[in-house]
Amino acid sequence: WKLQNIDAAYWDEYIATRPKYDPTIFDPIFAYHAAGKTPFRDALDIGTGAGSTLGPLLDMFGRVTASDNDTVSVQFAQHRFQHIPRSRLSWTMSKGEELTKYHAPASFDMITCALTFPLLDTEKALRCIFTLLRPGGTLAIWFYGPPFFIEPTLATEAQPILYAAMDQAFKPVVSGGNGQQRASWKRAADGMASWLDYIPFSEGQWKDVRRQKWNNTKARLAFFGPAACDFKVEPVSSVNRLEAVTEKYDPTFWNVNWDFEMVRRFVIAVFPKPREMAGPDEIMDGHLKKLREMMGSRDRKASMSWPAVLILARK
Repeated sequence: WKLQNIDAAYWDEYIATRPKYDPTIFDPIFAYHAAGKTPFRDALDIGTGAGSTLGPLLDMFGRVTASDNDTVSVQFAQHRFQHIPRSRLSWTMSKGEELTKYHAPASFDMITCALTFPLLDTEKALRCIFTLLRPGGTLAIWFYGPPFFIEPTLATEAQPILYAAMDQAFKPVVSGGNGQQRASWKRAADGMASWLDYIPFSEGQWKDVRRQKWNNTKARLAFFGPAACDFKVEPVSSVNRLEAVTEKYDPTFWNVNWDFEMVRRFVIAVFPKPREMAGPDEIMDGHLKKLREMMGSRDRKASMSWPAVLILARK
């Protein structure tokens, strides 16, 4: 998908209402990479979007390449990082599965892919990434879902309404497409429902595969659930016997204290809908009204955390 005919402020709202890629996520990535004794020379980010990963990567790597297949996204990110010289930060307009057309094999020490992998053709993307990584290089894939309420009452009563609002936001986009669109959204839906366990790592190509899950017992990873889909959502697991899987409940993970207005902004900016799809929605208005009533006064803030999964693998 590409951003077309959307509100110019979309990426600003996206950044304001999403987790910041701080040491919470990058410390384990960089520690894993350092343990492999692979240099911090060249990094590639797939699906850069607003450029949320670029700051931490530039802090650690000599050269960073940002890639995306969407012109609007790249232009926004380029503006954000216009102060970085091209010798340190370059840009590649490409689908994630086709980056071998633009970069030579074994060009990168690390490849990151944040929130994008379920949108990619799984096998093609993995082949491309494996080709572009240097021996010993690190692949870091991560994904997070909608925030969840920590307070028990809100967790029980308001969380289902938040999920319903998310489903309503995605339903016009996810349902009713042609065969190719349907297959793409099903892959994404199945992948999120699987907590990215669907991604296979061949024992002959990858080693030291680690899957870290945060808050998977408290929340869903999926931005949209079965209620938004006109197809069956089917979780898949490709986890093999050598992989390390850890799970942790941590309400401080990317913790935020949001009032209703911030929750509303998150829902509205959850997906870049074209303007023609962004008109009045009585069902959405009903969900948001219920959320406002449950969250209380305008000044009341609710403690929220995020479900997330991080996958690390070494070539």
